[in-house]
Amino acid sequence: MEAFRRHRYHYQNRLGIQAGCSSCHVPSDGPQLLWAKVRASKDVLHQLMGTINTEEKFEAKRHRMAETVWQTMEATDSRECRSCHNLSNMELLDQRPAARRYHEVAIKEKATCITCHKGIAHFLPLSNDSDTGATKLREAAKSVPPQTVALYAIETTPFYLSADSRDTNDGTLMPSAPVTKIGDEKGMIKVRIDGWRQEGVDKIAYFSVGKRVVNAVMSQDTAERATLGQVVDDAASGQKWTAVSVEAWIEPGRLVGMPKLIWDAAGQLMRSNCGNCHAEPDLTHFTANQWIGVVQSMQIRTAMSDEQKRLLMQYVQKHGRDMAQSAAH
Repeated sequence: MEAFRRHRYHYQNRLGIQAGCSSCHVPSDGPQLLWAKVRASKDVLHQLMGTINTEEKFEAKRHRMAETVWQTMEATDSRECRSCHNLSNMELLDQRPAARRYHEVAIKEKATCITCHKGIAHFLPLSNDSDTGATKLREAAKSVPPQTVALYAIETTPFYLSADSRDTNDGTLMPSAPVTKIGDEKGMIKVRIDGWRQEGVDKIAYFSVGKRVVNAVMSQDTAERATLGQVVDDAASGQKWTAVSVEAWIEPGRLVGMPKLIWDAAGQLMRSNCGNCHAEPDLTHFTANQWIGVVQSMQIRTAMSDEQKRLLMQYVQKHGRDMAQSAAH
């Protein structure tokens, strides 16, 4: 349980006040307290039955269990939350603008706390919606017309300098990275990977000049074989950026022809993990480079896998305030 509470606001905050499990899950007295204890006995039963007796089993069931708790809190108008928090007593003018705006709406519409604060005390469980998005992408990658030239990686994807060898990958594409198909060979797709190399960083191909949006990470051998092109002096970063491209082979089933499919999955992921704790952020509120710090600071508050975090990072960066033209790519 400690692992789920760590980094959550009710566990560690500027005031040093902690709410225990019972503060949110157990009514203070009366018939509700007795009924809560009766219902809690089923957890002991499932522990003894082996349903949730390991961390893996518990995590697999956690989304369903969380849904049950959320529904109960909706039905009781977030009774346990209101034992400490009362909307009518809040000094809204002392709150941050975003919090004040949403609490004003909550008061007007008589909303209940758990509607917006599902992730306030625990890491959010992995959602079925997130799994569905990844499954749809894999299905779409199986039916890309062979004549499609502009392709996009649906996930972190290894690539190879030879169609014959798949033992050791020579680099990795990031989710949503664009490639150009230039042929087929031995059951592999031959592509050209384009990007920009920042001065002093030879093994990374970035999406555009001055923006640390990673397209591909290359091995030393791949970086040395890459073709270099135009050199640009970027005033914002104060560095030289060089166009770079490399030809490589990728296994089929890893690419789609429409970036919208990837953005739909990423948007679904964002709603499942970000929108439960606060309003879904405006993608243009930060620049591509600013989004790096934002995502890194918030990812510890979610149960997203590393793969999901990479997809989300690409999504927010490529839709950032200074990347208006990149959403279609």
